[in-house]
Amino acid sequence: MAMNRPTTSRGSAQSQRRIAILFKLTVSLTILLSILLLSGIYHVGSNATLAGGLFGAVFIFLACRPSPAHLGWSLAAGVGVALIYGMLGGSFGKDSGVETFSFFMGIGAFLGAGSILFMSLHRVWTGAPKYSAGLRDAVIAPAFILTAGLSMQLANRGLHASYDYFLYRFDLSLGLTPGHSIISLFRTLPWIRIASFLTYSGLLLFPPLYHGWAIYKGKAAKIHLVHAFVIAGIVGFVFYHICPAVGPLVTFGQQFPDHLPVMSAVPGKTFMSASVYNAMPSLHMTWALLVWIAAWELGSLAVVMASFIVMFTGFATVGFGEHYFIDLIVAVPLAMAVYGICTARYKLTAVGLASVSAWTIYLRTGFQLSTPLHWLSVMGTIMVAVYMMRSFLTTNRKGPAPSVDPASEPVYISSLDSRVDPGPV
Repeated sequence: MAMNRPTTSRGSAQSQRRIAILFKLTVSLTILLSILLLSGIYHVGSNATLAGGLFGAVFIFLACRPSPAHLGWSLAAGVGVALIYGMLGGSFGKDSGVETFSFFMGIGAFLGAGSILFMSLHRVWTGAPKYSAGLRDAVIAPAFILTAGLSMQLANRGLHASYDYFLYRFDLSLGLTPGHSIISLFRTLPWIRIASFLTYSGLLLFPPLYHGWAIYKGKAAKIHLVHAFVIAGIVGFVFYHICPAVGPLVTFGQQFPDHLPVMSAVPGKTFMSASVYNAMPSLHMTWALLVWIAAWELGSLAVVMASFIVMFTGFATVGFGEHYFIDLIVAVPLAMAVYGICTARYKLTAVGLASVSAWTIYLRTGFQLSTPLHWLSVMGTIMVAVYMMRSFLTTNRKGPAPSVDPASEPVYISSLDSRVDPGPV
């Protein structure tokens, strides 16, 4: 009996190893199928906007400072996912009107998918924690976009009351026709239209890009930009239901932008619409502003780039008929509120949410104050946000944080692990 024990122990160990390998193979296959399913649902080869959600994973992966060999494996994984996507009938560069742009965004998306796949398999097969934090950050945006898309479809089933006429009348009360003005600018300077379109279509790329930039430079960022992206989406989704609106292009159709009605021709009432209500407040502008705020920690170049992102996003949202001018104004306190949530600064959160709530409730009523009061409200909203955020908009010119052990391999530093004293608000 005693002589049989070593044989039994070896057999048990071999059985456990086989089970472990089978488990890892099963997990690996599940991860691969999940990425393929996500790519198919997104149609990432032909959907420039959604492709940005996966594309951003590349920059987070690079922030982990992978070795050349790991870069090669990641690239091979991305090519493999793209090949399987194509074999299953997925299309490339078929986004109507922007075929070339969607093709290159699709390439970036598959590189991002390869990054996620490699980081996942590296964790499964080696157990090493090198890419654990990067992997968590990389999957946030794609998972949120998928969830948000499904939620919006469920929330927008059937007809609903739309308050677009109220928002448009508010813009007119300011003496503005921003859609027509921006379109005129596009016609005069076509390069601005192109830049605005590219920025708007690729906006989902910028939060992970700037987050990866901060991590690569060793910055202990005040906010986790990818988390802020998700929080803004959730909060914005709630406010969509307070003052539902579908945007001027859907509301006015062929009248936009050259034949928009005057104030007297716009009824002061709601109308029923089956379109997706995602106008008030503008989440695109909110995300762009959060990128701009985070950029101040990365230096002047980052701020200049983020300023162009904000400018072209503003041009695109209004010029392409997706939003009203007031939608962009309300995005300012929303961005401040999200920043406050991410940094546990309760004054920023309270004032920001109170301002957004006041605006959406007021606009929903359709009540019209005088033009001077409307302008005072707009300028006051912006000035309060700038005043309360002033201490956080300081360019950080310090170098990267020193490594604890210079001889060790660079480690991905998540802003969740930072212990920066938030200081007084």
